[in-house]
Amino acid sequence: MQSNVDIKKELSFDSSLSNIDVSVSDEEYRNRLVSLLQIILNARFPENLAKQRIRVRKDRINFACPYCGDSMKNNYKKRGNLILLGIHAHHFKCFNCGEFKRTDKFFEDYKTNLDLSLINYISKGIVDFHSHTNTKYDMSLFLDMESIDKYAIDRQEFLNYFKLKEAKESLVWTWLKNRLQYDSQKFMYDPIMDHIIILNLTRSGKILGIQKRAFKGENKYFTYTLEKIYELMKKDPKIIPNEVSLISLIFNICLVDFQRSVILQEGPFDSFLINNSIANTGANKSFNLDIPVKYLYDKDKTGIEKSMEHINAGDEVFLWERFLNDINAPSREKWDINDVYIWAKNNNVKLPNILDYFSNNPLDSIDI
Repeated sequence: MQSNVDIKKELSFDSSLSNIDVSVSDEEYRNRLVSLLQIILNARFPENLAKQRIRVRKDRINFACPYCGDSMKNNYKKRGNLILLGIHAHHFKCFNCGEFKRTDKFFEDYKTNLDLSLINYISKGIVDFHSHTNTKYDMSLFLDMESIDKYAIDRQEFLNYFKLKEAKESLVWTWLKNRLQYDSQKFMYDPIMDHIIILNLTRSGKILGIQKRAFKGENKYFTYTLEKIYELMKKDPKIIPNEVSLISLIFNICLVDFQRSVILQEGPFDSFLINNSIANTGANKSFNLDIPVKYLYDKDKTGIEKSMEHINAGDEVFLWERFLNDINAPSREKWDINDVYIWAKNNNVKLPNILDYFSNNPLDSIDI
């Protein structure tokens, strides 16, 4: 019977795992976890051989998450991970449902208690074993820029394949400048469909995801994950790691400094105007990265509702009413940051520091 375990030929364990517990070697620890995990996956996905399959990598054991069942559309999606190296070693993390817990607690959830030698191995790899029962996973530590660049698409290849033009060399450049969008590297133009292509770039300038902005029709914005772009370019999307796919539509995610306050907005245009800001392409889009953010949704019905949810949960949100009152802005049905910047420029208004208008105090919800 063929094994469900896919161990890469080049796999070699990092020496930083060595000497943690003399009774269990790195290889023994990994193999015993895989054996126990295989039983869980076989029971969880009895009719699905693809979801039973385990991938063993240098830094983690990768498999379909048994908590959420992983993707309902693609059996080959594997977003569950038993992390072996780094600050979150000896923890389970799912990049679909967000579940994060210590490795031994993961197995306990499936009625499997690790033996003492494995527990000792885990406990000696975690400085304060008991305090790590409930902790938070910092996604920024998982953003390996080299790996992201490996799968992101070369700019010139993308432009040539879809017969696009650089924004600065097209008729839309004037329109973009009127929207205060001056970074031409973040845009292309489709002369056939008359669409602006908004780019989610890596630090090296490669393309991770896109949003199309149409000038006609009710629906003006269309988003494309890296997987979708691969499909359109006749590439195999299955090779894209889950953690890379996860961030492909979070604009600016590769460009922010995680040591500073990160502001989460809805639209890429808005995020391009505020330093250290990212965009999630919509207030109703789930945000699965476990990083601290300040929420700056648009001032409209949906944005206000989401802001109320977050401030009641103790998150920092933008106080639109207080901000607009301080700058004497006119009443509108909808505001976003791009609108504010354009209005301020046209009216010679100097804007205050955006960071002064965030609060996590529910008493301030009157100013949302």
